[in-house]
Amino acid sequence: MKRTDKYIWMCSLLSILLLAACSDEDGNGKVKAKIQEIAVKTNVAGMLTRTTTIDNSTALQDYDIKIDAYFHDTETAYLNGEKLHYTGGNPSWSFWDGSAALHYYWPIAGSVYEPAGANITFSSLDFVGFCPYDKPLYIGTPTYNHSTGVTFTATLPTTEVEDVDYMTLTNQASLQEYLVAVLDGQTYATQDAADGALPLQFKHPFALIKFVITAESGTHVQINSISIEGLKTTGTCAYDGTTMTWSSLSGSATMKLEQVLKNGGTTEGTPFLVIPKNYGSKYLTVNATWDDWSNTVTISDYGKNVDFNWEAGHIYTYNLTLDKYGLKVDAAKYTEQW
Repeated sequence: MKRTDKYIWMCSLLSILLLAACSDEDGNGKVKAKIQEIAVKTNVAGMLTRTTTIDNSTALQDYDIKIDAYFHDTETAYLNGEKLHYTGGNPSWSFWDGSAALHYYWPIAGSVYEPAGANITFSSLDFVGFCPYDKPLYIGTPTYNHSTGVTFTATLPTTEVEDVDYMTLTNQASLQEYLVAVLDGQTYATQDAADGALPLQFKHPFALIKFVITAESGTHVQINSISIEGLKTTGTCAYDGTTMTWSSLSGSATMKLEQVLKNGGTTEGTPFLVIPKNYGSKYLTVNATWDDWSNTVTISDYGKNVDFNWEAGHIYTYNLTLDKYGLKVDAAKYTEQW
């Protein structure tokens, strides 16, 4: 439906609702339902950065958000691809046409609508949100099913070098993170109970990993690059408002993070976006330079088998301690909710 047609439809609907609610009571003295405007407030669970990630509610305010609303337990849209924009006013988030606020209203409880010929008795609405409004290119077109929620595909960018696919920091420098939100079974009553705006909480579908060289490694060790082979590059994510599930994983690439980490310089590497998966034990390879009494030695296969179990919405920090005798990797105490 064109925006002009949709605007006319919404205005017509609003006129009908206004006529129906112009009096507080009907002829029998019963209180009629009042018109309530739909209002949404947003937040995001998390902290941190790079890839361009959205790590808190303040960062979320820099983006427009796409909002869909469906009649409860159906795929019939009441709002379709509407833009939610942060204005900082009251309300702080408003539906937006690019220059001015738009106003959408709750259906009257118990009323019957016939969108696309389907007779639906309103009970509540299921809301879906996407951020940013214009999805990044590595994200496929999302679909919605009232049983499984939002589903979309993702393919992380790679670079082929001598028949090997690599995922690098350069690949991810231009990536924009993609967030989703699902909030089922909402009415104007639940909106009123939530201080007048629906609490739409966005979730991180991906995981972030980062590496730190520990102080115990000393100042004479420099990490040049870190590699993990055989990481998945493509998958399908489904989010039902409670659980984030990844399936149909495919592709294979070597993550190669070329970044100097050294005590006395940069000790913490740039966070790297990965598709969640329990890989079990995989070999972590570190290329390091060792300065010992003016002799410089580069070790290209300073490695260790590490258990990698990455879940959506988590940050995994791997603390690397290097000495002449091997590599120690500590991650158990350094996993946090994103």
